[in-house]
Amino acid sequence: MKFDPIKLYKAIISISPNAQYSCDGDCYEGLTWYNDEYKPTEEEVVQKIAELEYQEEVNEYQRQRAAEYPQIVDQQDMQFHDAVNGTTTWKDSIQAVKDKYPKKKMVTKTLNKRKQDALANLEDSRES
Repeated sequence: MKFDPIKLYKAIISISPNAQYSCDGDCYEGLTWYNDEYKPTEEEVVQKIAELEYQEEVNEYQRQRAAEYPQIVDQQDMQFHDAVNGTTTWKDSIQAVKDKYPKKKMVTKTLNKRKQDALANLEDSRES
C-alpha cells in the first residue's frame, strides 16, 4: 500500500516517538529501521493514519475559529471599552465565533469505523 510520506512519518512517530528510520519510496516495505525502537506493523500504521486524519477533521473548528477571531489588539481595545462602558462587546464577539464553529470531539464509534475501513483498504490493496 502506498503512503503519503508526511502521513507515514506522523503515524510512525506517534506510535514510536524515538524511531530512527529511512523510507525508500512510498510504501511500508521501503522502511529501514536504524534503532531498536518498536517497529509498528503496517496494520498499526494504517489505523494510526486513519486516527490522525480523523483528529485533524475534528480539530478543524480550531483553525476556523482562529481565522475569524478579531486580532489581539482589537480584542484588547474591545476589553478596554467594555471595562469603561460596562458593555460586553468582546465577550459577544468571541461567543459569536464559538457559536459559529462549535467544538467537536472524536466519537469512538466513528474512529473505530475509520480504523476498520483503513484495514479493509489495506487488505484490498494486498489482493490487487
